[in-house]
Amino acid sequence: MGSMGEIKNSGLKTPPLVIPPRPEVVSILLEEKESETPDLRRVARAIMADVGLSGAMLKAVNSPAFALRRKVSSIAAALDLLGMNNVTTLATGLILRHVGGEGAPGMDRFWDSAEKVAIAATYIAGRLRGIPKDQAYTYGLFRDCGIPLLIQRYPEYKELLAQANQAVGQIFTVVEDRALGTHHAAVGYFLARSWHLSEDLCQAILLHHEIGVFESVPRISEGALNLIGIGHMAEHVHHRLLRSGVDAEWEKFEMSTCRHFGLDGEECFALLDDAQSFLAS
Repeated sequence: MGSMGEIKNSGLKTPPLVIPPRPEVVSILLEEKESETPDLRRVARAIMADVGLSGAMLKAVNSPAFALRRKVSSIAAALDLLGMNNVTTLATGLILRHVGGEGAPGMDRFWDSAEKVAIAATYIAGRLRGIPKDQAYTYGLFRDCGIPLLIQRYPEYKELLAQANQAVGQIFTVVEDRALGTHHAAVGYFLARSWHLSEDLCQAILLHHEIGVFESVPRISEGALNLIGIGHMAEHVHHRLLRSGVDAEWEKFEMSTCRHFGLDGEECFALLDDAQSFLAS
């Protein structure tokens, strides 16, 4: 796919499938987030109008991943405790599940796994330097959001995905690109851009399978690299929990991820163990 600079600035083809438009509630949240005087009551009303979203929001906020000192029982209270930016980021990630085929055959398992990765990412973010938990959670949900869209578009994609997962000596997305002319990271990137997610999140979604991303020149932002590293660690924690054999992606990224966060082998192993215990609890 070329150098990181080339990927970042040009040459990315629009995927041959329909990218879901940004839902109205996301537009409202982003509009108020960017306002100098955000209307928190409008934000709360927009979230509460969707019963599924408001319930998922309270469940996420009250999960151990956010370690709040008291239980939150309303969206208004969540706004008071977490603030506008955090609530917007969290809600956007949760809305994705509905757009990405939650409830369709085979998709509930995908989104359950994505949620576990998001929770592990949130825990790891809390243990590392200055990485916002809401960003880590949203990245965990959006990281592979191109997969359900490709499954809906291409009946053969599940088999292709299994091949890519076992591609120890190849870049994951290259296997997809050869067969389809696109890949899940690009699809996820275009979705994230169309929903106006932060540039760090968009770049981290696009480049998370790129071997050498941590050593690339020019470098992408530190925020995007932090998300990519946390994503690989969280995915590996979930993989270990499932005891599902060799984790080909972790083998590709283990050393560079640990180096990026300044962790030696023992420190990284201990953090992964702690995150696994947290996720299993």
